[in-house]
Amino acid sequence: MPPPGPVAWGRLYNCGVLVALNPGAEAEGVGLTLARGGEGERDLPVERRFVEDGATYLHAALDPALLAGPGKLRLTVVEPGRADQQRIVVGPGRHTLHLDGVAEGVLEGWVSALSPEPLPAVRLIVDGLEGEPVRPGIYRPELRYGSREGGWNGFRLHLPAFALDGAPHALAVRAGDTVAALGTYAPQLRLSLHVEAPSRVTGWVFDAAGLDRPTTVRAVLDGTPLAEAVTHPRPDILARFGRRSASFAFPPGSLPPGTDLAVGPVGHGQVIGHLRGSIELARGEARALLLRNDPAATREERRAVRDRIVAAIRPGGGARLVLSAPEPPPPPEGGRLPPPACVIVPVYNGLADLRACLASLLPQLAPGRVRALVIDDASPDPAVTRYLDALAAEGHPGLTVLRNEANLGFVGTVNGGLALLEPGEDCVLVNADTVLAPRALEKLARACHRIPGIASVTPLSNNATILGFPGMPEAQAPVLGLPPEAIDAALEAAAPAPVTIPTGVGFCLYLNRQALDEVGALSPEWGRGYCEEVDWCLKARDLGWIHVAATDTYVEHEGSVSFGKGERLAILAENHDRLVGRYPEYQDEVDAFIAADPLHGLRIAALVRLLPRTARRLTLHLGHGLGGGATRYVNQIRGLARAPEHEIGHLAPAGARLALALDAAGATVTLRPEGLLALLEALEGEGVAIDLHLNARFGYASSFLDRLLSGRWPYVVTLHDFQWYCPKVHLVDGRNFYCEEPPPDVCRHCTVRGVTHDYGDQNALMGGGLDGWLATNERILRGARRLVAPSRDTAERYARRLGLTGIAVVPHPRAAPAPAPERPRKPRAGAVRVALVGAIGHHKGFELVVALAERAARERRPIAFTVIGNVADPHRASGLGNLAVTGSYDPGDLPRLLAEADPDYVFLSSVWPETYSYVLSEAWAAGYPVVAFDIGAPAERIRAEGGGLLIPFGRDTGAVLDALVAARGQLAEVRIPALPAAVPSLAAYEAAIEATAGEGA
Repeated sequence: MPPPGPVAWGRLYNCGVLVALNPGAEAEGVGLTLARGGEGERDLPVERRFVEDGATYLHAALDPALLAGPGKLRLTVVEPGRADQQRIVVGPGRHTLHLDGVAEGVLEGWVSALSPEPLPAVRLIVDGLEGEPVRPGIYRPELRYGSREGGWNGFRLHLPAFALDGAPHALAVRAGDTVAALGTYAPQLRLSLHVEAPSRVTGWVFDAAGLDRPTTVRAVLDGTPLAEAVTHPRPDILARFGRRSASFAFPPGSLPPGTDLAVGPVGHGQVIGHLRGSIELARGEARALLLRNDPAATREERRAVRDRIVAAIRPGGGARLVLSAPEPPPPPEGGRLPPPACVIVPVYNGLADLRACLASLLPQLAPGRVRALVIDDASPDPAVTRYLDALAAEGHPGLTVLRNEANLGFVGTVNGGLALLEPGEDCVLVNADTVLAPRALEKLARACHRIPGIASVTPLSNNATILGFPGMPEAQAPVLGLPPEAIDAALEAAAPAPVTIPTGVGFCLYLNRQALDEVGALSPEWGRGYCEEVDWCLKARDLGWIHVAATDTYVEHEGSVSFGKGERLAILAENHDRLVGRYPEYQDEVDAFIAADPLHGLRIAALVRLLPRTARRLTLHLGHGLGGGATRYVNQIRGLARAPEHEIGHLAPAGARLALALDAAGATVTLRPEGLLALLEALEGEGVAIDLHLNARFGYASSFLDRLLSGRWPYVVTLHDFQWYCPKVHLVDGRNFYCEEPPPDVCRHCTVRGVTHDYGDQNALMGGGLDGWLATNERILRGARRLVAPSRDTAERYARRLGLTGIAVVPHPRAAPAPAPERPRKPRAGAVRVALVGAIGHHKGFELVVALAERAARERRPIAFTVIGNVADPHRASGLGNLAVTGSYDPGDLPRLLAEADPDYVFLSSVWPETYSYVLSEAWAAGYPVVAFDIGAPAERIRAEGGGLLIPFGRDTGAVLDALVAARGQLAEVRIPALPAAVPSLAAYEAAIEATAGEGA
């Protein structure tokens, strides 16, 4: 309970005294006095009253001389009817520690040194046991007015798992010689949950022993966070419990069946609810019957459950969520020998793939244990016929080659093979465009019979949708171009457990004979193929069976050999629609599996084993993934000649995750932020040197950047734009025109209506001012090993604004794709033809270009514009007869498109100080002069190299039109500068950065 009276607490810190008032209290009658040693008390006037996050604070300034040396102070906080006196020791090793309390398993607070010393590390103490030191670095806005650290005094100390076991534990924090005790703490959850039909989950929850502040309720599937809901006020909860933040709600459809609701720290929080779907509960009922006895003994009961699912539950969508008890533990693993298995390989053309497939399959055949039926589905390619005839004549043990008299399609061919199975024999469906790793069949059989009730097993593959490696669901080439046995060994070495999956994948599918006997063959209604194996798997699940991934097994898959791409997509779309209509829960289950990605840790472990085969250095470029110059720069760097052991990675935000593309490895993988950090740490442990290159700030949470850029790995920052001090990135104001870079308190007006770019957890911080956001960005920039600007103009702007020094000015690597064509320079009459190149968005001058075209039309000016690219608003541009827009283009087509437009010159219409301009280089490479405003890097480059004309920067369309019309004559004798014939190597480019680092702004 808060103390009586208006004051909640008062703290003396290194620049003042901060007093927090109780909710709803007034400052009237609150006073402060301070005495030093034996001296008399002096009044401390309150100089500021402010509100932060709903709390009211009073602040009084403190003479820094009081903390210059050891001493004792006496602070008295006076309020009506009472006075609180604090005796405070100041000097080296002495600090003020303020503990807010515990929220979601984290002890929060702040620290301030009571001496000229810098902030100390703090340590959590639980039952007398001290934890590891933690450096303060959390922004506390209530301290921003006086703290030497600008408010970056906060800390968050995660309680260990044993401190959240429900028993009381004594908590304290140490900073130097100062220890502050919180007292005993034990979580006391109060909660209520409700599922509103059909899938909206609501409720309330709070920790009666913790802070009254918003709590995050996490929706977790298979250990992976899916969604979060933050508690908010609800009048009845406030009236009943006195808690201001307890209510929460998840939107309808956001929580799939199988979700658990949890509060507290990730990994050792407390589960408060289990959500299951009505279909899932029915399947669980069938599974309990299946595991109780021999499958044949409960077949009829399970069929009755299946009939209920089909007739009563699924027609209503099957999506209703139900609160249920936790799932029972899985049955114990069995050690019985798997039964014999028969591999069925349908064949239709694709000789090269077939040869590779059978070369990997034949060594795994063992008469009496594993045999194979290779069935040619009337392939029209005679070479396939000859090959299979020769193979049959060789008499391989366990191999039978068959041929359909007419083409039956995949389903018909497989069913023909299933009819030839021996009693009790398992089956393995293997596509003819796969290559099996050694022992793949043995490991699939072992996984299928590890526990009772597994209907099918699928290995991992480069092309296996939800079971893709290194990424999913898109197909990729094998990582590093490695053979299946190498990737298989890496997966097996990670010692993973099989993972339950919503469906098997048909490229290589091991089928349990008992499940096959219950479900039957593949349904012929799926025509020539696609979705037939999913239909079979979902029928099996309705009978209580499950499907698993053999996470220790890898099979390479080419994909789509039997059908052309167009035909394949058409069949897939038709069959998928039919499948979802029959099983409405299926797509949600697949989406939930992809979101949870239970194979995430395995992918990291396997990559750690594979990448060091060729990589001894990894440079990770952080980008924003939005295209444009920064993305083009990274692609340029990836294309530079470099040492073969130097891997280049490109990271970009992908929703709540991160997409990592590895250049030499030819791999793309989606990771959680903590997974990326784990990957980098593990690679470093394997001897791979890690360095980072930041090309973007936005798109990443500051908490992630703080961990990534903590100092463990050196990093370089390239300044592609002004996102480090301009929330709108391009230094444009509300008019979409150069803002002239006013002070930060004016810049704040650009954030009043929200921030157009995603700065992660700092978007909300900007609403109260840019100080915290700027402090974070400046700290990152000052921690960089090198800062690189592609132009001196950019470097000088950063130096002026942030006081940065030593910025290396190095242009982006560039070279002419081919010798610039010789264009005739004969005088030309008629309208001036102006080309604009690229995506002409608002910061590229779209509003100005439209205004120029409109004025030129009104005044009948002899000028016409052609945009080779796209514009911000095609509708507005379409109504102007003197403004043509060609649409998006492939960069390789630009010279041809320019030649077709036949302009007098290319106009750079940007209304912000660009930092480089690839378009300028492209225009020169195509042999065209350039007209640009006298601002930014384009002006710097044209002034240094020629090749164009600079016109005054401004919004006066009349003056700009005058300059553009006159430019044709002024450019008649302009020489186009020659671009370098070849780009530098990556080592030469990095050397140029090092050489010029001390010469920059």
